[in-house]
Amino acid sequence: MSVHVGCECSPDCRRRVPAPAVLPPRRLRTLHANRIMVMDTREENEHEHNSSIFVTNFQNGESVNYSLVLIKGIITRGNSNNQDKILCTTSCDGIQKKTEWNVHNGEFKVIVQLKRGENIIELQHTEQHRKIIFLDYTPRKTNLRVTPVYIICQGHDGYFQSPYDNENSVESACKRLALGSKLIQSITAEKLFESGVGRKTFQLEHEVDSKKPECIVFRSTLNVNKARKMKQAELWTHFGRELMLSDLGSNERKFLGFVSCTRFKGTDIDKPMTHDEIVSLTEAYAALGGGGLALFGTACLYTWPESVEEIIPKFLDTTPVNTRRFMDDSGYRGTFGGCFATTLGSVFHELGHTFDLGHTKDGIMGRGFDNIDRVFTVGDKRSSMVKDNMNNYNGKPVQHSTIALQRNISVTMNVAEPLRVLGPRSKTTLGNFASMSKSDIIRRSPNVTPITRPSSVYSNISNKTDCKRNINRVNGNDSIYWTRNCAVLLSYHRWFNNEYGRERQAITRYLKFDKNKMMIISTAGIRIVEVRDESNGMVLDSYEFTNLLPEKRFLLPFTFSSKSKILTIVVEDDLGNVLKQTFSY
Repeated sequence: MSVHVGCECSPDCRRRVPAPAVLPPRRLRTLHANRIMVMDTREENEHEHNSSIFVTNFQNGESVNYSLVLIKGIITRGNSNNQDKILCTTSCDGIQKKTEWNVHNGEFKVIVQLKRGENIIELQHTEQHRKIIFLDYTPRKTNLRVTPVYIICQGHDGYFQSPYDNENSVESACKRLALGSKLIQSITAEKLFESGVGRKTFQLEHEVDSKKPECIVFRSTLNVNKARKMKQAELWTHFGRELMLSDLGSNERKFLGFVSCTRFKGTDIDKPMTHDEIVSLTEAYAALGGGGLALFGTACLYTWPESVEEIIPKFLDTTPVNTRRFMDDSGYRGTFGGCFATTLGSVFHELGHTFDLGHTKDGIMGRGFDNIDRVFTVGDKRSSMVKDNMNNYNGKPVQHSTIALQRNISVTMNVAEPLRVLGPRSKTTLGNFASMSKSDIIRRSPNVTPITRPSSVYSNISNKTDCKRNINRVNGNDSIYWTRNCAVLLSYHRWFNNEYGRERQAITRYLKFDKNKMMIISTAGIRIVEVRDESNGMVLDSYEFTNLLPEKRFLLPFTFSSKSKILTIVVEDDLGNVLKQTFSY
């Protein structure tokens, strides 16, 4: 059997080729099973030829290892009515789902929830203009995963704080957290793709073990009243130790934890408050990331969506926050949508610390995550863009909810000889909490520092960002991007690559930093070297080696600021092993 297809020499030319060259038999069977409205291959090709719909970030037939994908594209013909919609029909295993998405000045963005295996995605603008693409969703084969957990303290019912008309049950919380985790997984991949290192990302717990739920409810023995009196670092240490000593404890997990009992106490203050003032009125608040745990409060969880259909409406929600009764963590935008964007961006940033990323002067690991809504939205209805520096467009200082660990608690690799590490040595990614006394915990707890911001809403401070070269990257000008050093580090990271077959190699490889000679030696090959300020985790300089054959030795140059007396060297090899060591300069 053969079919007619158009060749490139002439629009009217036809030649005969075997059917599999156009559409494999498996896809033909899938089309039939899902009852897609494709009459025959010739009709489909004619529609494709005449279609004005172009997908800009995916090729037909691509495979991805995550389930929630963002499809971006443009419509080149038709009217410029910004009320236009594009219809998306997703088909897999005989199940169809239809959704509608906004079109603005010809630009569209569609969020698609894939099922495992081959998915058929049809985009239709008008009856004459449609586009069909195939995407295959197959998680990577690895035991390394990110595990979302909803932490319920003893004596707490698990209901998170929210307005009275919002659903705030444990089930609702888990839906919101599971979807938020998928959004972060998707953004991670998309932004690495835009950085030129490939569409890589981490795997979630339920992708590695299908028997596990998308969000695990964890019952803590910590009393709710005690938890609400504890500081962020104390909560991070306690829950980190408790998780690692539980049945979930594993150095193959990085936990994304959310505390159910976070509570904004309320205020009668009428004047605008700074972020520090808001945090001081919030109990069991946390926004910390490092080692094997990123921990967050749930005071703004009421602004997060439960389903894919709610994502865009939640980002665009201009409902003002009742600042007397509920926490406003919106980058001073004061809206539900701003809270969703800033807090999701905060989670994104802090999870980056668990993947060994330091702070950068700009980008996601700097202050450039408040605008995360712009990755998914189009048009003028998007929330006001917060600048990637100290002030937003209204002249108010940018608010951030994140606090980053200044030091990591363990080295996540095996080496040929003992190394000086940045905290208690342990086989676990969170440190040996079980053997630490109370005094040790207090003494060894990670020093935490908020990302610098002015203390007053009315401050006239205006810090210019040192590095703005990335703002006009090919990312739809959404201002969300990985800096080059972050992209390279993640692209070789163990959590972002297939693990099977590499374990023995990873154990036997040798990676060392000789601080006397300032020499780095790696038998696997060096991929990136970063020098960070030990006091705040800021990357001062970085050296990337992305050639096919990486460097085996690297002499660290003396090019650092004299203001930094104690520095941290961070090295990643070709197998994703990460070495961290402090040294005096």
